[in-house]
Amino acid sequence: MIGLPGDQVHIADGKVSVNGAILTEAYLVVPTSGGGDWTVPEGSLFVMGDNRPSSSDSRAWGMVPMGNVIGKAEVIYWPPRHWAQLHFPSAAAAEP
Repeated sequence: MIGLPGDQVHIADGKVSVNGAILTEAYLVVPTSGGGDWTVPEGSLFVMGDNRPSSSDSRAWGMVPMGNVIGKAEVIYWPPRHWAQLHFPSAAAAEP
């Protein structure tokens, strides 16, 4: 997930910035292709895949409605040196 509701996402020169801050994405093998500017609307998320040259994501098909998101992040497992358990008090899930 790259952008939350209200965020300004900007892609240019192989870099992604959110609200003016360039993201550090050391896990990417190649720079992010394409470019553009997006404002994430209320109730939506801006998502991008890790394999940016081959990813079909918000750059191609737009925002993901929050109602389509199911799950809870519990562990950071990559890269291994950043392994950690996340501690969030609750999770949100879409209606079936």
